[in-house]
Amino acid sequence: MDYFKAALTAWTAAANFRSTRKRLKDYAYSRQWGDITMTPDGNVTTEGERVRRCGRPPQTNNLIRPLIKSVVGRFRYNLSRETPHPDSFVRDVYAANLLDELDSRALEEFLISGCVIQRVGWESLSGGEGVYVDNVNPNRFFVNRFLDPRGRDIRLIGMLHDMPLERVKLCFSGEEALSPKEIDEVYACEADNLQPSLTVIGKPGFDESFCSCDDKHLCRVIEVWSYEFGVTSDGAPDPHWHCRFFAPDGTLLDHTRSPYHHGSHPFAVKFYPLTDGEVHSFIEDVVDQQRHINQIITTIDSILINSAKGVLLFPEDALVKGMSMEHAARMWNNPGGVVPVSANSKRLPQEIHTVGAAEGASNLLDIEMKLFQQISGVSSAMQGMVPNSSTSASLYESQVYNASISLLDIFETFNSFRSMRDSLIADAMN
Repeated sequence: MDYFKAALTAWTAAANFRSTRKRLKDYAYSRQWGDITMTPDGNVTTEGERVRRCGRPPQTNNLIRPLIKSVVGRFRYNLSRETPHPDSFVRDVYAANLLDELDSRALEEFLISGCVIQRVGWESLSGGEGVYVDNVNPNRFFVNRFLDPRGRDIRLIGMLHDMPLERVKLCFSGEEALSPKEIDEVYACEADNLQPSLTVIGKPGFDESFCSCDDKHLCRVIEVWSYEFGVTSDGAPDPHWHCRFFAPDGTLLDHTRSPYHHGSHPFAVKFYPLTDGEVHSFIEDVVDQQRHINQIITTIDSILINSAKGVLLFPEDALVKGMSMEHAARMWNNPGGVVPVSANSKRLPQEIHTVGAAEGASNLLDIEMKLFQQISGVSSAMQGMVPNSSTSASLYESQVYNASISLLDIFETFNSFRSMRDSLIADAMN
């Protein structure tokens, strides 16, 4: 089996997932007008640019970011009440790797993209030798399509690394591997020139490249783990996990059986909810509401900008002799001012307000805001908003409790991932 091509195939198959993740991440961090749309004349542009061409500045009222912060804040509160892990070795790894902080950021990723990945390995780094835990960016991760929420049907998994050339030679050169000179020759040319058909998947600046990194001072190394079936010397079945490291042109840098006590790959992975292998994140349910809220606010803003606000209609024949229109306007603006009006005037001055022009849009906005809370399951009480005076303490506590129940599946799924990760920590060995 060509494991390099298998890794590339798995990477290519995840292009749609990476595209969806980027859109959801943009919505989470206030870049919410980048969806592609078509203008009436058939041109393709972003929604934000289309609104600008209509003379309306796009408005953003980001409700998704506070929603994420509320859930992460609840998770940190739960962490503060957890009992320490019973295994002292795991507790030491928690402290050395600042796992509470790492897990909080992993949860944020989980809420945005619906996936969380950490790599647990025994390494010798600047901090010394020991078990190191790292969050893995989904843009640098690949795995075969699997359906089991526990990941028991994973057969190929891996990630992309970027490292200086000297570290590549330190890690992968040796008597039974490539020499430092051979590694120099492998990375002498840029990966784009070595494998032009493998370099870019998606649009420039949109997707991580499989074979090259943005920083030309670093070298791309591709880590691939595969579940293989072999036989021992006495003919007994020997299923095992095998690790291979490739250069971007497919050159094998190093390979080994799993060195860990658990005998598996070093990745803890959780995709949500994985129904028929599909991934749907927590915030995906509220993106359409967020998009509609932005459109309504932009419409209301445009109405208010272009509507009449205190416009004075002053008939010319109402001006008394010797008074200018500017003088009449100043007198009209003065509190308690008296504006003399000609007795021959057919119409009196009139001030126009169009306060009701945006009333329908405002009501629709209020409905959308309530729908946003209902769909997300995170009430205003969970977000720490001050209740109105008619809300009793017991009712407020009940609202917080009910919101916590609605998020229980998210928290329990993430905690099952943490338990899986802790098992890898406990079994990790040099």
